[in-house]
Amino acid sequence: MHPHLAIILLVANLCAACGEPALQVQIPFEARFSTESISCDEQGDIMLTDLRFYVSDIQLTDTTGRAHKFDLDRDDIWQQPNLALLDLENGRGECVNGTSEVNNVLRGTITQGEYSALSFTLGVPFESNHGDPLLATAPLDDAAMHWHWRGGYKFLRTGVRDSDDSFWLHLGSTGCEGTLQNITGCKAPNRVSVELRDFVPGRDMVVVDLAELLAGDTLSDKISTDCSSGPAEENCVYAFKALGIDHATGRADGEQRVFSSALSP
Repeated sequence: MHPHLAIILLVANLCAACGEPALQVQIPFEARFSTESISCDEQGDIMLTDLRFYVSDIQLTDTTGRAHKFDLDRDDIWQQPNLALLDLENGRGECVNGTSEVNNVLRGTITQGEYSALSFTLGVPFESNHGDPLLATAPLDDAAMHWHWRGGYKFLRTGVRDSDDSFWLHLGSTGCEGTLQNITGCKAPNRVSVELRDFVPGRDMVVVDLAELLAGDTLSDKISTDCSSGPAEENCVYAFKALGIDHATGRADGEQRVFSSALSP
C-alpha cells in the first residue's frame, strides 16, 4: 500500500471514531438500612440523619473488560467533570443539620457501548482536597462538607438513629501535614475504592446500605456512637472495615460492603 494512502486511511478511521455519538447516562443512588429504604422524614424503625458524599474517578467497564471514563456534566451546583457531590438528605425530619436541596443522581456521558460494571472513588482527589473552600467552585464550596481543622473535605458525612440510639460518621483524610492550600501529604488518605461488578447503566442503581457501617449492637445499647476518622477512635474500626479501609493506616484493606448495585424501580 502506498504510504500516503495508509496515512489517509488512518486519519479517516480516527475521525470516524471521534464522530461516535456519546451516550447520555444517569446513575441513581438510594439510601437503605439493610433491605429497607430510609429517609429523613419517613417514619420507620430507623431514620436517616445525614447522607452526603463526594465521588470521583468514575468509570464504566464494557462487556469486553475495557474501562471508560464517565464524564460528568458540569452544572456549577453538584458536578465538575470528574467530581460530584451526592446529597441524599433533605433537611427535614431527623436531618436537622441538612439542607432542602437533594442530589441523588450522577449525570454524564460515556462512549457508546454495552456496559456491565461501575467503579468510582468515594472521596476528593488529593490535588483538589486541600484548597480554600471560600475560593472553590461548586461542589467544593459547600462549607458543611469542609473539615477546616483537618485542612480538607469530609468525603462522607452520614448518620442514622432509632428511638433510643444514634450513630454518625464523618470520613476524610487525617494526619495531614502543612496548612490549608499547602498540605504536603496525609498519613491516612481514607479514600474508598468502589467496584460494582454487576452494574448496567439504565437498568441499575447504586444502593448505600448504612447498616453495614454499624456493629451488630450499635443501635441497641442506647449509647450514641460517633466516628470522626481519628486514629484513636475505636468506634471507627468497624465502619472503616465495612468501607474497605484499614483504620490504622487509612489505606485499602479488603473490599467495601456499603455500596452495591440493585435494579432501579
